Amino acid sequence: MRPLTLLSCLCFAAITVAGCQTPNQVNSVPLAKVQKDLPADWITLKPEDWRMAYLDAPTRQSLIALRKSLEAERATQAFEANGSYSEATYESIRQMNLSCNQSYAANAVVIGEDLSPELAGAALSVNEAYMNSTVVGDVNLRQVQDDWARLWLMNKPSSLSPYPIVNTGGRP
Repeated sequence: MRPLTLLSCLCFAAITVAGCQTPNQVNSVPLAKVQKDLPADWITLKPEDWRMAYLDAPTRQSLIALRKSLEAERATQAFEANGSYSEATYESIRQMNLSCNQSYAANAVVIGEDLSPELAGAALSVNEAYMNSTVVGDVNLRQVQDDWARLWLMNKPSSLSPYPIVNTGGRP
């Protein structure tokens, strides 16, 4: 291969790798998008609830096992005396709820309901579209004063006067 051809191939490869950005594959829906569907507590959710079907099998099995351990803990004398679970059990419940929420958001059906959750249009994310409209609005509002001056013909002195006009622009 000639040196020029090799150099051009290397440049093309570097531009292709560094310059072309591809969006990341969606592997879960942001929890804010599915917040309305998430239960307040997965532990108290009935097994026949439709949301249980969206959990992956290991998470569902862990949830069932945690429910059984909670049932066993409620039968102990310590639970009867305190009337509440241990702090470790409450932490397990919090972790299970978090795990169930993440499993639900990563389900293929849930992802398929909105394949581009972060895009407002074809090319811009919600934040990029917001910033774009904010910048355009700011520029437009700053131009209002100039437009108002042009409307009232106050942006420059009249050139129709037969008398010499003093330059008021501050420039000699």
